[in-house]
Amino acid sequence: MARYLMIAYTTYMHDGRVKRHAEALADRGDHIDVICLANAKADAVSKVNLIGLEMPRYRGPSKAAYFRSYVRFFALASAMAVRLSLKGRYSAVIVCTMPDAAIVCAIMPKLFGSKVVLDIHDTMPELYRDKFGGARGAAGARLLMLEERMSAWWADAVLAVHDLHRERLQQAGVPARKIHVVMNAPDTKIFLERKSIIGPAQTFTVACHGTVTARLGLDLLVKAVGLLKDAIPNLRLNIIGEGDHLAGIRALVDHLKLASRVKFMNLVPVEELPALLAGADVGVVPYQPSSATHLMLPVKLLDYATIGIPVIAARLRTIEHYFGDGAVELFEPGDAEDLARAIMDLYGDPLLRIRLVERARVALNALSWKNQKDEYLRTIDMLVAA
Repeated sequence: MARYLMIAYTTYMHDGRVKRHAEALADRGDHIDVICLANAKADAVSKVNLIGLEMPRYRGPSKAAYFRSYVRFFALASAMAVRLSLKGRYSAVIVCTMPDAAIVCAIMPKLFGSKVVLDIHDTMPELYRDKFGGARGAAGARLLMLEERMSAWWADAVLAVHDLHRERLQQAGVPARKIHVVMNAPDTKIFLERKSIIGPAQTFTVACHGTVTARLGLDLLVKAVGLLKDAIPNLRLNIIGEGDHLAGIRALVDHLKLASRVKFMNLVPVEELPALLAGADVGVVPYQPSSATHLMLPVKLLDYATIGIPVIAARLRTIEHYFGDGAVELFEPGDAEDLARAIMDLYGDPLLRIRLVERARVALNALSWKNQKDEYLRTIDMLVAA
């Protein structure tokens, strides 16, 4: 039985990619330890051995606070990785980003003979530039690009989340031979396809879930709902998530007098998410245009499409690449009026909603979790055998 270690600056129950990848190894009989942030519901996990570090995950505007949180995690996770490695060598250590520098936690296991995989979930230089902006943001992004290359150099293999992400990593200097694409794909044992596309007529519910940050455009969605409050009297918006922009979104809802139409729900473990989305008539991906969001294939889009919820999404490069042939209803990013137009179109045309679901299902076939799981396990096995 092979032994694997996964290290992730996140909570296991809320990160679908970490959870799917760890349990894919466990399901075939491998031993898998996961060092992550502690979570109250961790006791419910039986397939993997979770080692929860008692520290919060920082999300906010302070660069210094991010740095302190990362350094603390690196210290705790590195010490734990050494302790666990002394019990027996791991076949591989899988480091999940962000941040890319978390690969320092795998230095000692690698010296003990373990292979190291860097699983890059998001492009950190672009995210930093978008979040902090200005000359300092650009300078920080250049440093993070160097950090990304150095982290990839230290790794034996690098995982990208889609083909355009692979191209971006190659352009940044990561050797093509190291990069393997394992796309995000919802687990169809959790995200079951619903039987009915057209829901009850009492309300028309729009849903959006995930981390609440400025770049993800929830303010745009709230404004679009405000524009439609007279045209669609039964329109409702469900926001499921947490983040540093949540207070601003609540304030905007109050300012536009939409409190009776907008419902806020806390982030939940992946297994509980489908139940919260079950009543949605439309799922919206309202991302603002930026260098980072153009590189994202949003997990929420894949969740909606897997369940059978028609999707409205911003016209961004990666979204259009995979879902551009009428599989989602696209709107011009940053344009609340065009987003309102898209919601109105789907509200007034049930057949359009059905067509979107059917075409999204076709687009999803190549991205299925079964295919991605096979590719993930094949990549890990090839690396360990090399």
